[in-house]
Amino acid sequence: MFITGIVQNIKIGDLSIHQTGVALSGDVPPEEVMDSDEAEPLPEGTEIGVIPQLSRQEERSLARDSTSAFADWVASLFRRVLALYENLPEEGGKKGTTGGKVEENVLRSIKNMIDIVCLHLSDQLFDLVLNLVFDYATTNAKSNAVRAFGQLIACLARVQPEKTLARFLPFCKSQVEEELRHGASSVRTTFAHTAVPSDTTLHWSKSCRLSENVH
Repeated sequence: MFITGIVQNIKIGDLSIHQTGVALSGDVPPEEVMDSDEAEPLPEGTEIGVIPQLSRQEERSLARDSTSAFADWVASLFRRVLALYENLPEEGGKKGTTGGKVEENVLRSIKNMIDIVCLHLSDQLFDLVLNLVFDYATTNAKSNAVRAFGQLIACLARVQPEKTLARFLPFCKSQVEEELRHGASSVRTTFAHTAVPSDTTLHWSKSCRLSENVH
């Protein structure tokens, strides 16, 4: 709730990249982005214990530079969410829920938070998150997080559906076809609410693909 309350009032973007002209996802070495010897020193009055006396230009410069930490914060936030998904109890029951009421309430709160965060991401940070989530989707298939991960992709799709669809659809389509070709979903069962463990990858890809249409 704290993150939601703060993020919904600001735009999450790295304003400092406009000074260097280097894209957020670029591979430029740090020494080429900023030379510490040539960097302008902090204005007087920013030392600890000293009441700052800054001009409007200096305040704007410091505020702009402080936004460079947004990229690390956003990446860390989504990695923590993915780590939480990995430790969820197995989905099950007649309603296919994840654990009990506590887990369901946590997942609902995370979904609402991610909805707000994604909505306020700049284009560069959105691309960063999209690549992070896509890399996770293509290298993992967790039976205990199928529904939760699908909700995460739905949050991205609601903000920028075309970009999300273009990123995930080709992979999900080929993955579903590959799984069906090798016998996925061919084992008969009398349980309508329990997935066969061998079909985890199929359900994972289907969840990612269907979530892209939620926007």
